[in-house]
Amino acid sequence: MKLQLSREIEILEIAEDVANEDSASGRVCPTRICTKKGVQLVHDSYGEKKFDGMLVYRSGVWMILCNTDNGNLPGLSRERFTISHELGHYHIPEHRRHLLAGRKPHGSQAGAFDEEGRPEELEADIFAANFLMPPARFVPKLIALKQKPLEGILALRREFDTSLESTAIQAMRHDQRVVAVAKWDANALAWHRISKPFFQETGYRQFKFRQQNQLQHDCATALALADPKSQFDSTIHETVATAAYCFGYIAAGGKRDILLREEAIRNGRFGVVSIFSLLNEPFRKG
Repeated sequence: MKLQLSREIEILEIAEDVANEDSASGRVCPTRICTKKGVQLVHDSYGEKKFDGMLVYRSGVWMILCNTDNGNLPGLSRERFTISHELGHYHIPEHRRHLLAGRKPHGSQAGAFDEEGRPEELEADIFAANFLMPPARFVPKLIALKQKPLEGILALRREFDTSLESTAIQAMRHDQRVVAVAKWDANALAWHRISKPFFQETGYRQFKFRQQNQLQHDCATALALADPKSQFDSTIHETVATAAYCFGYIAAGGKRDILLREEAIRNGRFGVVSIFSLLNEPFRKG
């Protein structure tokens, strides 16, 4: 399941409008939007294997439930994204009408960017990324950094106080060097996204790896997976890979088998994020 471009643009426009309601520049504050819209925030323990957040409508009151067992503690970037995801459900008209009609709310795993799951969850993730990192604010800072992709992503994450995963995907939207983003949980691939220009222009359609044992032992992703789970954003591992190694249906040595930079970093207990980008390619705006 992939969103139609027109639908993605519609959600982006809604997100930017809500961001501009909060502030004309600088960092967006999702809790301030909640206060303005009369949406109550409830932080509580709901279990680690349960949802990150849930938007509910009870007796005329909107509430966002934040599951502290999954790290959604007040003031943390993970909580900011979870609240923003639920604000997506609140502001996207079809999602809002679902709850106003009395239908049962569902828990969200915010930040999964899951193109195989429920479309409303992907839509809420896209809203959250563009609400917290509006392109009009994000892209100029991305251009000004002039850094390797993962170094820039970490800097932008600090600038916008956002999750590593959402910042990586937002960077891929606007930096044509970036070919793919992959998220690993434990020893298995959680999800991946391939850049739309590369999907369309080169036919890179399938990320080869699903398990750690499929990786070369000394590649950047394998090295990051071996880092302690207590380690956050410290060591960037970098190696060189080929498109044939990373993607299916690419002939080794063929014209589509280009060299790629593979960067990976441990994000504590939340796993590893890997960035694949064009080697030695200068920044080009997407």
